[in-house]
Amino acid sequence: MSLEQRDLFIKHIFTTVAPYVDFLSSGFSFGFDHLWRREAILRSGIRAGERVLDVCSGTGELAFLLSRHVGPQGSVTGSDFCEEMLDRARQKKGEGHANLSFILSDTKRLPFRDNSFDAVTVSFGMRNIPDTALALKEIDRVLKPGGKFVCLELTRPNYRWFRFLYEWYVFKVMPVIGKLVVKAAAPYLYLPRSINSFYPPDEFKNMIHGCGFENIRVDSLTFGIATLYRAVKSG
Repeated sequence: MSLEQRDLFIKHIFTTVAPYVDFLSSGFSFGFDHLWRREAILRSGIRAGERVLDVCSGTGELAFLLSRHVGPQGSVTGSDFCEEMLDRARQKKGEGHANLSFILSDTKRLPFRDNSFDAVTVSFGMRNIPDTALALKEIDRVLKPGGKFVCLELTRPNYRWFRFLYEWYVFKVMPVIGKLVVKAAAPYLYLPRSINSFYPPDEFKNMIHGCGFENIRVDSLTFGIATLYRAVKSG
């Protein structure tokens, strides 16, 4: 399957799950997804008043938290390549989020000038971009020198004793429940495979470095089910 075909397949997956993704993500993670996003912001170094781009924003879960974090003097732009996911995000947007906007955009071809943002964030999205390096270089391009890159991603657990239970859950239980809710098997067959096929933390750290970042920190969360990456644009 070519990169273009993979892009189309992944877009179809997210179009299918868009009406259910918030409910299922929270349920399948037992609410830990909310805790991980809050932890990512707390460790991000993002300050009030800064301009932030949240790529692969989906239904905007991280973008809404960032909107409150940067305050009225800051701004948050959520971008995603799936219109149906952004429709959900816009429906959730209230009057208290005047500093938040959403745009349809592919992370590999961002419609922003060089050095535009103080920080770029992404939660649970990098593994869904087939050409990961191209996306990282584009993120580097739109960041200001010294700007912050914050990436939260699902990963395979660190401990063997826990991995057996985890893989039974994500490969056996989640697809069955997902099919009952979504009425399609593909989305929650794709999810665990996408986690297993993505770069392990050490390899992804090296890729981040090779795409123009420095001071890279990697933090394992909840037995390694999620991993938080933080880096700074060189220069």
